[in-house]
Amino acid sequence: MAEKDKYIIKVEGKLVEVTPDVYYAYFRMERQERGQEEKKQQHDVISYDALDNCETVGMEAMPDVSIPSVEEVIMTREIYKKLHLAVDALPREERDLIHAIYFEGKSEREYARILGISQNSTLKRRRKILSKLKKFMNFL
Repeated sequence: MAEKDKYIIKVEGKLVEVTPDVYYAYFRMERQERGQEEKKQQHDVISYDALDNCETVGMEAMPDVSIPSVEEVIMTREIYKKLHLAVDALPREERDLIHAIYFEGKSEREYARILGISQNSTLKRRRKILSKLKKFMNFL
C-alpha cells in the first residue's frame, strides 16, 4: 500500500493500521458519540451519577412520579370519607342506584331493566343524585 492509502486509528494509545471499512466505521461512531454529548450539553441533560455525593446516590434524589405523595394520599382519603358520608346520607333508592352503577359496574340500561323503568329515567335520576352529592360534598 502506498503511504496515502494507509488507514490508521489510535487504540489504547497506539497507532494501528486498519482497513478502510474499519477506519470509516470508527470515525462515524466517534462522531455520533460527540454529537450525542453536544445534544446533552445543549439541553442541560445530566445523569443521575452527577447527583451522587457521600451521603446519597443520585437516583435516590429524584422523586418517583408514579408513587403518590403523602399529601395526595391524605387528600384522597379525606375525599373518600366525604364521599361515603354523602352517599350514606342519600335515601335508599338513590344510594342503590349509585352503588349499582359506580360500585357494581352496572350500566344505566341494566339498572333500568332491573327496576322496570326507562334508561332515560335512570339517566335523569343519576344526574340529579350526582348534583345532590356534589352540593353535599361542597358543604362538608
